[in-house]
Amino acid sequence: MPNWCDTTYRAVGTKEQVKRFYDLAMSSWNKSKDDNKGWMGHMVTELGGDWQQVPCRGWIRDEPELNNDGTMCTLYADTAWCEPPEWREFIQSKIDGLFIFYVAIEPGCIVYCSNDDEYEGKYYVDAGPEQPDYPFMTEDEVCEFVEKHYQTNVNSIEDCQAFATGLNENGDDDEFLYINAMEVEG
Repeated sequence: MPNWCDTTYRAVGTKEQVKRFYDLAMSSWNKSKDDNKGWMGHMVTELGGDWQQVPCRGWIRDEPELNNDGTMCTLYADTAWCEPPEWREFIQSKIDGLFIFYVAIEPGCIVYCSNDDEYEGKYYVDAGPEQPDYPFMTEDEVCEFVEKHYQTNVNSIEDCQAFATGLNENGDDDEFLYINAMEVEG
């Protein structure tokens, strides 16, 4: 059984390209509506591919969203372990000119990655079960959070990481701090 990765896809292109992607996603969503999620393999087969050849382990979690001007469609998916690049690349190859950005977060496998350079230098902070996760903070925001939340003095992201390591080594399940840098992939 996989660890499920929270993957957000944003398909961008012309209105025609994005509409085709949206229609495929809606078709997938509607085929599996009884489960309240759409299997990503439906999109592969509708484009003439073989779901056994194109890794597509995942589910569209919510109904696809089309932006107001029709140039972007957002999918929220649960994918197995990480974002499946073969699925994304297959879809892009079948809808010429479409580009799909993604952000993938799976804390259990320490996956924090994107292909969107806007996430360069961003951090995802997990501060324990009683605190919400803090996504995509800058180094300065991480330092400010650590200082305020833990009443400690830090001057850099390295200081924050060292503080987190010390806190996590004390073995208290109710108080921990993980600071994960977003990895921006090619």
